[in-house]
Formats: sequence, structure tokens, C-alpha cells
Amino acid sequence: MTSTKKGIIFILDGLGDRPNRKLEGKTPLEFADTPNMDRLAANGQCGLMDPLLPGLPVDTHTGVGILFGLPPKHATELCRGPIEAAGIGLPMEEGDLLFRTNLAAVKKQDSGYQVLDRRAQRINEEIHTLCQSLQDIEVGNNILASLYPATQHRCVLRLRGPDLSEQISDTDPGGKDISQGIQSCTPLTNNDRKAKNTADAINSFTDISHRILDEHPLNQARQSKGKLPGNGVLTRGVGFYRDQTNLIGHLKLQAGVVAGESTILGLGQLFGFTCATEKTFTSLTDTDIDLKLRRAKELLQNHDLVYVHLKGTDTAAHDRDPALKAQFIHLFDNALGRAEFGDVVTGICADHSTDSIRGEHNGDSVPILIHHNSSRIDRAVRYNETDCNQGALLRLTAQSFLLTMLDAMGQLGNFKPSSKAYFS
Repeated sequence: MTSTKKGIIFILDGLGDRPNRKLEGKTPLEFADTPNMDRLAANGQCGLMDPLLPGLPVDTHTGVGILFGLPPKHATELCRGPIEAAGIGLPMEEGDLLFRTNLAAVKKQDSGYQVLDRRAQRINEEIHTLCQSLQDIEVGNNILASLYPATQHRCVLRLRGPDLSEQISDTDPGGKDISQGIQSCTPLTNNDRKAKNTADAINSFTDISHRILDEHPLNQARQSKGKLPGNGVLTRGVGFYRDQTNLIGHLKLQAGVVAGESTILGLGQLFGFTCATEKTFTSLTDTDIDLKLRRAKELLQNHDLVYVHLKGTDTAAHDRDPALKAQFIHLFDNALGRAEFGDVVTGICADHSTDSIRGEHNGDSVPILIHHNSSRIDRAVRYNETDCNQGALLRLTAQSFLLTMLDAMGQLGNFKPSSKAYFS
């Protein structure tokens, strides 16, 4: 009988980056002091990983979804709304339509809504109260809209009612050009009554929610203190709830997730993983890394594979702060040096690269390493983009990285045609 080992995968969100003048021409990972990850790299195997396809930028839910065992074909069909809803434990009924949303700072104009800040200065503690004012809002055609708080400025919008459709456009202009303002929601298919009804409902909610939020005492208080109000809702990632199956479940492995980001917790919930989170687990660089690693160690006692997700690297890059990104990497490395996981297969990777210069995801590959006591050893001696380019793992897809981890754990047998659906 093949002996098996347990595994742990650290996902440093948006870890990959490009050389930055502010860091002596180095990437944040190259600039950071990382003796513990370097030790693992020097005694294991390194390489580069493409989350989906070389050169193609992906969102967090796509990159992490594949690392969680979802076939790439299915990962491209994942909708962010239901994932966010699952992440906050929102009860969902068949037919509910879910959206990932931002609570934004907007200004009403004759032509629509000007977006001042898509994140309302990362509004946080007030969103629970603000969302309470937007429950069971009638938006036409017997459709009710309700907004629920997620992480920081992010919320989940649920539409409940007859004849809903996910064939509609986003109202979020995205981060590249907020000068476009809130977009009007439109049907994506012609002569589709359900899509038109749903788009009309979203446009109605945009107007109603702005009136309620703009007059809310909390936003009035924010503005009196010189802060931007959270007075607009931007929608994207629309979708109905669907069951998800993946390779981890197919292999009948018990998996756990340690995270503070609702997207990651939502994916874990959808896949049937055990999810561990705490109030001190945030999506910022102030997250409690040591406690995350302790929770991971606890989960390893009765789980085969544990994922630890850290969002701070991505958040710092989106804020165009490469020095903070490097500092957070150093803090993680220090915490890793204090932790003791024993004889487990250890993987370190990212869901995608995030450029600290532009503040956006890009299609660059991400550095990866795999270490275990019987691992082959390559010539890479540091864990960073440059050294990993010389590693024995070469350039893998995210699915192949997961397969390599599972093989090192002794959890894979020879390929069988009955498993082909999990590799498409």
C-alpha cells in the first residue's frame, strides 16, 4: 500500500510582480528578506505557474478555483456572485440571482452617476449598518433586492423574484476608467424578456440605493469628517447558484481552508472544504498571519490537505505600494519560520500576478515551490521570480501544480478514463 503524506499549500494572492524602480529594480518578492522560503526552495523544487493560460490575466476566483481542484473548463464558468454569497454564509434558494458588489463613493449628475472612488476609501466598519438599510427593496416586476456585507467595501446583492436572468451587463466601470461612471445595466441577449426585467431591476436598485445611502446618517457623518461616503452600489459577477464538483472531492480527500477573504471562503464552502476564519483574518496586510498558521496546523490533524490564503500581497499591489507588498512577504516568511508543520508536503504559489506599478492583475506567470523530505532538489536557491525560472518544475499550469502536490502526497494513482472530466 502506498504511503501518504499530508499537504499544505500557501496561496499568496497576487504574489508575482515586475521589477520596480522603488525597489532597486527588483520585484517585491526579490526585494523582501525571505530566508525561510529560500531554505525550502534550496531543498526542494521551484518553477513558474500559469493560472490558466500563459499571458492571460485571471481573477482570484478563477486562479484559486483551479488550485482547489476545479477543472480549468469549469473555472472559466465560475460566477463571482454565488461564491461571495457562500463566503458570507448567505442562505440561497433556487432561483436567487447573486452579484458581487462594491460600496462606492458616487456623485449624482444629470447624465448619471460619477464614480469618485470604487471602494469608498475602503470603507469597512460602517457597511453592516449601511446594508441593513437596503433589505427587501422593491425594484419592479415583483423582484426584491437585498444587500449584505462581505469584506471591507465589498457586498453581495441578492435579487429574489420571478423571471430573473444572468444575461445582463455589469454596472461597475472597473478600475481602469472610472470616469465612465456607473454603467447602465443592459440585456446581453436580444428580445429576452427575463434579461430586460432583470436589467431594469438593477437600474432601479442603483437609483433607490443611492437615495437611501446618500441620506444615511453614517454617510452624512463621514462627509462631515472629510471622508467619502459609501453611497453607491456597483454590480458585477452575476450568477445563479450551481453545485460544484472538483478533483479533491473526486479523490475523497478532506480539505481545509484558512482565510479571511469572502471569495476564498465562498469557494471552500461551495466545494465542501472545512473553512476556518477569525475576525483578525483580514484581506489587508494587518491580517494575523501567526494565527492563520496555527489554525492550519490544527486542521492538518484531521485533514489531508490544507490551503492558507493571504490577501495582503494583492491588496498592497492594487494600492501600488510595492514596499508594503515586500514588507508583507517578509512578515509571512518570518511567521513561516516560527511555525512547525512536521513532515508534510509544502507548496507555495499564487493565484495570479499583480503589478504594483499599474495596480492591476497581469498575465505573468507566478513563482512556485514544492518541498518535502523526499523531494528532488534543483538548482534554485531562492524563492523569487528569477530563481524559480531556473527550477526543475519549469512552467506548469495551476492544475499541474496541484497534481504535482497530490502526487508528492501519494494521493494519485495512474490515470483512469473515469477521471477525465476532472482534467478537461
